[in-house]
Amino acid sequence: MRRLATVPIMLFLCIAAAGADGPRYVYEIRESAATKDDPWSMNMGIVAEAARLYSPVSFSKSGRRVSIALDTTLSFSLTRSADIERSDTRTLVRHEVLFKGDPMLPKATKRSTIRFSLSDIVKKGGPYAGSPLMFALRKAIEGSPYRSGRAWIISSAYDEAGRFTIIVALAKE
Repeated sequence: MRRLATVPIMLFLCIAAAGADGPRYVYEIRESAATKDDPWSMNMGIVAEAARLYSPVSFSKSGRRVSIALDTTLSFSLTRSADIERSDTRTLVRHEVLFKGDPMLPKATKRSTIRFSLSDIVKKGGPYAGSPLMFALRKAIEGSPYRSGRAWIISSAYDEAGRFTIIVALAKE
């Protein structure tokens, strides 16, 4: 009887684990004029950002300088893209990315919830003004007490009020 009771529990856990491989979102802020007729430039940023940031990256800090290195190879597909907001000069695009098997993640020693508006990243994003996920990852690393470690995006969302909420995991090395 006890074995029969564990079968539904194990089945539920397998289904729940399979659901963890569901889509994740990658956001991109495109300059409207710069990529208007260049599909290669428009889509190459998606691949780099998704591969780097939903899997652990190694980082080290020295003063105000942050170095980031990719640790993992990922297999994923772009399932759907949608323009979320558009102005005369920029378009916010949300890409749905489906990973084929999640990488083994280290145990997070800290989680940071980074919140910012679309206008904040456009004005203060500097070299990361086009990549909300990289902007959030860098802010989490810069704000962490760790000199080195690993970091990755857990989740990302953009709401109707024009604000991003991105959760970043950090593991001390």
